[in-house]
Amino acid sequence: MTDRKFDEGIIVVMGTNDYGNTGAATSERNDYLDYLNRTINNIRCANDFNRVARKIQAVSASADRIIVEMMVEEEHLNSKKTLHGGQTAALVDMITARAVGMTVRDKVMVSVELAVSYLLPVKLGETIEIEAKVLKIGRNIAFAEAEFRRKGDSRIVAKGKHTIAFVPKPPATNGDSFEQF
Repeated sequence: MTDRKFDEGIIVVMGTNDYGNTGAATSERNDYLDYLNRTINNIRCANDFNRVARKIQAVSASADRIIVEMMVEEEHLNSKKTLHGGQTAALVDMITARAVGMTVRDKVMVSVELAVSYLLPVKLGETIEIEAKVLKIGRNIAFAEAEFRRKGDSRIVAKGKHTIAFVPKPPATNGDSFEQF
């Protein structure tokens, strides 16, 4: 089911996609949310390191911003029973890259720099909302940032920034095509 409404002159499309995720697409190209959900579905099927982001759910997507959320579960915790810093850093990496990937879909991305500030703990069972914004996309490099908020009280729990370089696609092997996520 899809609902449309106007919000400050922008058409906001609300709905549920084929993957069962509900969210909003807030752009002229309303495939942003579908594209984000396809990449999240690929992450869910991954057997590599990307599997640390399997539990994220798409909330909204546009050309330069995405919002996802995730409930913190046992597998995301450190020994102090709060969200692990490595989990947070991995999410900064993946979610900001996906924000850049909303418009740069044909280039391979690699991290050049990643920085995370941990501000408050997040406990088991709490839901975090992660907003990733593209700051600039150049010919060979992109800059993005992420903000993590506890959904219960909207407090910022972490912030991250990510510098991404675009590199040539690797050659195809065994007839396989390369897919970023």
